[in-house]
Amino acid sequence: MFAQLKPMLRKGDTVTMTIAVETDTELRVTVFPNLTGEMENRQALNTPLFVTATPDELDSPTFIETLSKFTASTTALRNTLDDVEAAHKAAAEAARTRPKLPAKGGKAAAALATTTEPVTTPAASAPEPEDHNESLDI
Repeated sequence: MFAQLKPMLRKGDTVTMTIAVETDTELRVTVFPNLTGEMENRQALNTPLFVTATPDELDSPTFIETLSKFTASTTALRNTLDDVEAAHKAAAEAARTRPKLPAKGGKAAAALATTTEPVTTPAASAPEPEDHNESLDI
């Protein structure tokens, strides 16, 4: 069980598990991840897993598979958020280091306007309409 939870954890992260009696034959296990760091305010990463099952079902490989899927899903989401965050930081840095364009109407804009030739495009000719009236011999 712990081997299934370990992949989603980084230094400083915690997982809390609670076990409660649900019915005379079933228990409710709740797995609460608390993934910290730069992502501590991202609620989707800290969504708990709730499993209600008999003690025998909780001892079975099915519960271990459920934990594995939960860990894989949480880890994939965390990695996706890391990638998006890195892309946003790179875009922000690129925007800060991009040279500024001259102000509208300044000397550089006037010089550019005098050295640029107008762009001409050939007049588009509309195709002749086709005759869609067909005669049928009956």
